[in-house]
Amino acid sequence: MIICALLAALAGSAAALPKSTSASTAPVAAPASNAPAVKPPYWLEPYSLAPHQEVWTGRLTVKNLARDLPRVLAAGEKLGAKPAQAIGDFISSPTSQQLVLLVPRASAPALLKKLRRLGELPAPDERTEGVPLPLAEVRAKIDRIVKERDARRAELAKTPAAAEIEEEVLAHLLLVEQVAANGGDAIRFNLTIVQR
Repeated sequence: MIICALLAALAGSAAALPKSTSASTAPVAAPASNAPAVKPPYWLEPYSLAPHQEVWTGRLTVKNLARDLPRVLAAGEKLGAKPAQAIGDFISSPTSQQLVLLVPRASAPALLKKLRRLGELPAPDERTEGVPLPLAEVRAKIDRIVKERDARRAELAKTPAAAEIEEEVLAHLLLVEQVAANGGDAIRFNLTIVQR
């Protein structure tokens, strides 16, 4: 069933491709009004594997870096923020320290308040990376494939290519589910701490 839908989607995608790639300047005729609408592929949806994540960039100015850096780290730790790598691996100098903190979304406003008590911190620049993944849709596809695969195990044994296609689609969907589940929970806070 799923394999038939995959093959039909591939056939539909191939039919939608232009027949020629020549550099003709002739206008392309509009499709006839009675032509069936081309549906986007359902099973072959090209989900992004780049995690959807909010990224903040900020600059905290403190009086004494040696004294205040441990306070910054302790404030973050109390709120569940973790450095993205070992502190010694970030760029630093005697008067500045770069950090990347992974901050639980719910704790981010409280962390900003605590950091502002330690020094001057203007509102961080905010941007979003990646595309939100439709987790409910992905999970529905996984459930459907697993259910049908279990019900048709004997049939799939007779069609190894169809079984391999189904396994590849399932593996991709499981990877997409993992990326979606891990990506949107934390804010990536690129923080530069500088001493006055």
